[in-house]
Amino acid sequence: MLIFFSTSIAYTQNDTIYLLDSIISSVRIINQNEENLNYFYLDSFTKNVSSVSLDKVEKIIFENDKIEVFCDLISKKKFLGIDESISINYGNRDSLWIDNKIYTLMSNDLKKFNSIIDALNYMGNEGWKAINSYSTSENSYTIEHYILKKEITK
Repeated sequence: MLIFFSTSIAYTQNDTIYLLDSIISSVRIINQNEENLNYFYLDSFTKNVSSVSLDKVEKIIFENDKIEVFCDLISKKKFLGIDESISINYGNRDSLWIDNKIYTLMSNDLKKFNSIIDALNYMGNEGWKAINSYSTSENSYTIEHYILKKEITK
C-alpha cells in the first residue's frame, strides 16, 4: 500500500478539464494535438490514458503552470581515441506536456557535434541547465553523463 501511495503522489496531478457539459478532474494533462487533448488518471493501480475532443473543451486549469523536465546527455569515446559519439536520453516521455518535435530536433542536431562541449553549448542555448555529471567506463570506452534540466510552461 505504501508503494502505491508514493507512486500515486508522483504521478497524480490535479489538472481539471472543463467541458461544455461536464468536468473531468484529478487528471494529468499529457499533451494535445490538432484534434484531441490527451490526459491520464489513476484507477486503483492502473494508469489509464484517455483523450477528449478539443471542440468539447471549454477551458483547462493546471495544478502547476510550469514543470521541470530532465535529460541525460551522453558522450561515448574510446579510451585514448579522438572520435566521440553524442546521444541523449529523455527517459519515458509519455507524461510530459511538450511537443515531441523538440526531441527529434535536438537529437538530430546533436549528431552534428564532434565534442561534448559543443553539445552542451547547444543545449544551454535551448534553455537546458547542467545539474550534475559523472563518468563511467565500459570495455575500452569512457562514457560521460551530463544530467540537464529545463523548466517548461504548459
